[in-house]
Amino acid sequence: MNYNLRCVQSYAKIAEVDSSENAGDAIGVVPSSEEHNLQKPTVEHDLQKPIVERNSQKSSADDVKRLKSIMNFSQEATETFDIDSFLDQLGPRYKDWSGRSPIPVDADLLPGLVPGYKPPFRQLPYRTKISLKDKEMTALRRLARQTAPHFALGRNREHQGLAAAIVKVWEKSSTVKIAIKRGVPNTCNDRMAEEIKKLTGGVLVSRNKEYIIFYRGNDFVTPKVRKVLVEQQQHAITQQEQEELARLKASASITAIPKALKNPLVAGTLAETREATSRWGDSLNDELRKKENNRLILAKHTSLLKNMKRKLILAKTKVAKAEMALAKVQEYLSPAELPTDLETVTDEERFLFRRIGLKMKAFLMLGRREVFDGTVQNMHFHWKHRELVKIVVKGKTFEQVKHIAISLEAESGGVLIALDKTTKGYSIIFYRGKNYKRPQVLKPRNLLTRRRAMARSIELQRREALNHHISVLRHKIWKLKSQLVQMRAAGRKQDAELLQTVEDDLSSDDDNIQDEGDEAYLQTYGSDDEDDADDDSNEYL
Repeated sequence: MNYNLRCVQSYAKIAEVDSSENAGDAIGVVPSSEEHNLQKPTVEHDLQKPIVERNSQKSSADDVKRLKSIMNFSQEATETFDIDSFLDQLGPRYKDWSGRSPIPVDADLLPGLVPGYKPPFRQLPYRTKISLKDKEMTALRRLARQTAPHFALGRNREHQGLAAAIVKVWEKSSTVKIAIKRGVPNTCNDRMAEEIKKLTGGVLVSRNKEYIIFYRGNDFVTPKVRKVLVEQQQHAITQQEQEELARLKASASITAIPKALKNPLVAGTLAETREATSRWGDSLNDELRKKENNRLILAKHTSLLKNMKRKLILAKTKVAKAEMALAKVQEYLSPAELPTDLETVTDEERFLFRRIGLKMKAFLMLGRREVFDGTVQNMHFHWKHRELVKIVVKGKTFEQVKHIAISLEAESGGVLIALDKTTKGYSIIFYRGKNYKRPQVLKPRNLLTRRRAMARSIELQRREALNHHISVLRHKIWKLKSQLVQMRAAGRKQDAELLQTVEDDLSSDDDNIQDEGDEAYLQTYGSDDEDDADDDSNEYL
């Protein structure tokens, strides 16, 4: 059945031109980064436009002219370069190829090891980056997507023959496309790409289960250009050697005539020594040197003592600030007093409750916030299902734990049963009472909130650290003063051994003093003693 329509005939001509153009694009050259831009109007760009759009833009006469020019251009391209003959020079073709033409070279039939093979010579041009931009990489991927593969590969190693053939293709094209054979067992495209990249030094553009695409790189140099570069380098070396020989001959032919010295040389003579002595005085003897060292030691000790006193004053001001901040937080706290009508518990009941409470698996962990409204709330949550509640406190002394137990008894309204020391810490057991009624407001209004309790803990910790820092500073100041008295006494008596011992003590003290700065309490505040359980210490278990 014949279609004599004009649009059908024009479409057939365009399809023929497309196939010829795809064959010619297999060796398309992208020599530099400036030529990677495929957005310029080219023949391929015109062919990719739909027929309806082109017919709407121009008349049918213009379309016929364009088609004739395209066909002439494709014929000239095929005449100038024949890709089939070029691939025949590289090696045997892959017979089982089922894709489009041209048929790629069978890379498995190329020699695996080439004696004396070396990666291609590379040299980056001036003011050219070795890496490609994202747009350039995208342009190369689009270009390689349209081209036919040059090689068909199935093995994972021994690719020196393939690498030599790839270098030859790079002389004509900027990219090389390798097809992975189908049905070959144990093929690994990752291993293939890594091996080829190691042998050729190219840039991996794309890799998937069907194709591997390599770009030759901006620093790729063809053998002809390499030969010219080597010749120029050798010529420059020989020219430099000739210039050096000429310079040596010229310097040997010139005879230097020394000038007569007007004044005699006095450097290093006795006259120079006498002149220096008369100008700058006599040199220091051993006694003067010892006195100077003793004076320096005393000055150093005095300056260190002043520095310690300055640190002491600064620490005291920080303690005053911490006290003020703690007082502001404590304004929101109004602790309740112990009720006068406490429920009485017999000794037998206390013994039984203590025994049951110590065996309880559910307990509350009291953290750094200590007693606040959330602690009392969790106690009431426990008393909803149990008669007893066990609270575990870590890192506190017995007096502090006793104070916490009394305050919890007053705030919660329960009965303190026992306070025992266990492996987990101090355990406090409370009994809710026989006439227990759950209050409407579980969080007492007179206690601190969670945030204010945390602020109180920080200020208490800061004050404790500063007080410890002040005590250490006072001890060191007392020690420095005693050493200073001994040094002055030794300076009058000329006791060198005592001065040496004091100097050693001073050097050992300096190491400890330098490590301890004005913000010594930050080390205590940033310690790892607080676990994650402490932050959620008052959650209902």
